[in-house]
Amino acid sequence: MKIAIEKTTYRILLAMVLMMSVNVVSAQAKCAKIKPTRPGEVYLLRGLANIFSLGLDTTGKQFSKYGIENCVFNHTHWRAIADDIVERARNGQASLPIVIIGHSLGANAAPRMATLLGKYNVKVSYVVMLDPVEPTKVGKNVQKIVNYYLPKKKKDNKLYPDKNFKGNLKNVNVQKFGGFDHFNIDENQDLRKTMYTYTLELSNAFAESAKDD
Repeated sequence: MKIAIEKTTYRILLAMVLMMSVNVVSAQAKCAKIKPTRPGEVYLLRGLANIFSLGLDTTGKQFSKYGIENCVFNHTHWRAIADDIVERARNGQASLPIVIIGHSLGANAAPRMATLLGKYNVKVSYVVMLDPVEPTKVGKNVQKIVNYYLPKKKKDNKLYPDKNFKGNLKNVNVQKFGGFDHFNIDENQDLRKTMYTYTLELSNAFAESAKDD
């Protein structure tokens, strides 16, 4: 009887998650309504069904306070977002640097999105992966990419360069630092500080470069 109840409960929970997925995955990217004061575009990719990875919303709000354009969206929309960036870049309308941050399934989508952009000669300055669920490769025109991961017992979730990658790639095992799990890594203040600091450095560098031009 207990096993039957547990199976029924599991099926109900699974059905609820699937129903939520249908409703929220169809939503468009949630972009900050700000007047940018710094150059750059930050894209934050959530994981399953938008019910997790909500720490990325807080991260996006902080980027808004810094005056940098940012959008939060479900990982399933990465290709459409990338196509939009490519089109705007062709028209000289994309604001560099491009930064991509993803959690869980979004972490796997982040290097794929960056690789597609690089294929069309849109340079991606910085990519952050927060505990992906499977191994992923990254291609050309990506300057720096860091995979903060928690090792899986039976599955690889590291990042690997493809033959065209020439940038800086790091896999960082955060398990050794303690306090991390798959559901709170997107809320970690130390990682956020690292992302903010490096993104601001990139933005400032592009701003200075624009002055010289």
